[in-house]
Amino acid sequence: MSISFSGLGSGLPIDEWIAALVKVEQAKVDTLESEKEVLQKKQESLNTLKSEYSALETATLKLTDSLHGAGSDIFTKNSVSVSETSVITANISQYATPSTIELAIDSLATQSVRTSNQMDGLKNSSTKLSELGVTQNATFEINGATISVTPNTTVDTLIYSINNSSTAGVSASLQNGRIVLKSKEYGQQEIAVTGDQTVDGTHTFAELFGFDQDSNFTEGERAAFRVDGGETRYANSNTLTSDDLGILGLTVDLLTTTDKDPDSGEDIPVEIVVESSPDSESVLTALQEFVAAFNKVIADTDAGTDSENGGAFTGESSLINIRNDLRSKVTSSVETNGLYRTLADIGITTGAIGTSVDADTNQLIIDENAFIQAFERDPSSVKALLVGDNTSGSETNGVMQVVQESLKPALSSTGGYFTTRNNSLAEEINRMNEKISDKQDYVDNYQTKLTKQFQYMDQVIAELNSQFSLMQQQLASIGVNVGSSS
Repeated sequence: MSISFSGLGSGLPIDEWIAALVKVEQAKVDTLESEKEVLQKKQESLNTLKSEYSALETATLKLTDSLHGAGSDIFTKNSVSVSETSVITANISQYATPSTIELAIDSLATQSVRTSNQMDGLKNSSTKLSELGVTQNATFEINGATISVTPNTTVDTLIYSINNSSTAGVSASLQNGRIVLKSKEYGQQEIAVTGDQTVDGTHTFAELFGFDQDSNFTEGERAAFRVDGGETRYANSNTLTSDDLGILGLTVDLLTTTDKDPDSGEDIPVEIVVESSPDSESVLTALQEFVAAFNKVIADTDAGTDSENGGAFTGESSLINIRNDLRSKVTSSVETNGLYRTLADIGITTGAIGTSVDADTNQLIIDENAFIQAFERDPSSVKALLVGDNTSGSETNGVMQVVQESLKPALSSTGGYFTTRNNSLAEEINRMNEKISDKQDYVDNYQTKLTKQFQYMDQVIAELNSQFSLMQQQLASIGVNVGSSS
């Protein structure tokens, strides 16, 4: 009978046998990898849900930050008006103090100016300094900033060097055959052009161009103004700040001096009014962000704990309790001295518009018209409902503080649900990695062992085949036929 083998020595398919045996063990590794992937996806879902709970907390903080000062108060907005916009413009920060002042402006701040002597050669910016008397390389200083010149330096290069200096404190330009240096700051600023090196063997740069002459210097003036008819005040700028005016958060730009009454000659001051008024728009926007964040948290928590649809957090009773407490707190009433006790009182309900806040639904909806009406009726009561009330001498928490307290079991960095559960999943994944590593090592060693064993078997079979072939040849030589191996 003729037999065909594919092996090297024995002809047996030992590679296929090894692969089949190893595949059985590798399948166990693949199963562990699949289990790890499930854990990793669960951890990703957990982190996503944590981000949503954190976003809800951030939405509450946008409202409760108003308790930390005027600069964070979204319940009010400041505005400023002036009686004469051609004389001044006014701006306010969110910290501005409501007030009314009268501002009289006697003079504007000006810049100091120092010029060179007038020279025909300075009417062309491409003129080389050699044409103006500079015969050697030298340096000079403007307010301590060193400027270098050579005979080949052109006027425009000189002006560029001055303007490009970060410490000279001046801007340079050409005007009517003069180099004009103007201080960048307003008020009584010095412009000192100095230096000991000569540019022509006799004169320094300042001497040659006349920058050292007193007649070529005009000192800037400070702005002079009076607030509410008081004493004259001064500023080294035409922008008056709260330090100048005494009103927190108010900034005024001076455009011109105030007019005088043609009959009496008295000043006609500009009236500046800073007002603070309720800001329903900002509060409504913040509440819309809160409602959107709340609805996202509830919907995704419900989906995650839905056992019928294979939610990632099925059986997570701690998470379910946090969700239930959160919804309960949002729909509960708070004690304040204002008109409103629940979110429903200001137009935030569950279900369709007008549905009671206690209805058996999970999503919040804002009736914007109802909210605006409630806010316009009593903005302080809306604020008390949302962020607490201390008008009676004893502080009470609003809905936002109640929600923040309800979120602590979820978001606390020490013992909170998300921290604890994430650590637990991380430990499970680490243990799974160790099991996968150990099992993979076993599979690799198992494959090595099988390979050695089959190789040895193949070698033995090859040797037996060789011996059998030799025996056939020997028997055939004496006339005995024992068959053929192929």
